[in-house]
Amino acid sequence: MAVASAGVVAVLSLGGCTTGIYGVQIPFNNGAPEAVYADAPHVTIEDARDEDARRTHVGGGLSRCERWYGDNAYQPPKLVYLDHLIAARVPASTTVKIRLDAFDTLERCDNFSNRSTAGLIPGLAPRPISGGDSVNVHVVGEINGVPFNASRSFPYDGLPYKELTQMPSANPTYRELMHRLMDEIADEIVAKLPVAAAP
Repeated sequence: MAVASAGVVAVLSLGGCTTGIYGVQIPFNNGAPEAVYADAPHVTIEDARDEDARRTHVGGGLSRCERWYGDNAYQPPKLVYLDHLIAARVPASTTVKIRLDAFDTLERCDNFSNRSTAGLIPGLAPRPISGGDSVNVHVVGEINGVPFNASRSFPYDGLPYKELTQMPSANPTYRELMHRLMDEIADEIVAKLPVAAAP
């Protein structure tokens, strides 16, 4: 059996965590025409996040795999899609102002990374980590002055891929789960509207 030092495995795992992340393009809604995402005049989003929060980056250090996807890692970009979802849930006669303090899309990827690492070291069998592969979305802010704090997640462990190195979002089930998750978050945000403004 091949033996690798913890340091070597950690570095290889980190490589599996970062591979392809900066070029990934994740569709929020497969097949929707671009015209669907035109800016809604009755919805305004003030983005109060700092620049780093809008960019793709990794986290978790050497022991965990975390991919934090920036706005432009998605198609359409995150704020464009949020605008679209809110507008679809509120009458055009209702003015909606959203202040966005956080819009985190975190992909935990421990098992994905460990499988990729094991593929590079013959005889190395990865140990599954409970909850190691999941998507977590957290959106915080205000809608017409009312605070909201919406979080949703789903596991993607066990989804099949054509190639070991394919990104999780290459699987259509992953994308469908993401689509549903965003619908639920939009529902929760709109539910915070004052009763007179709610649809």
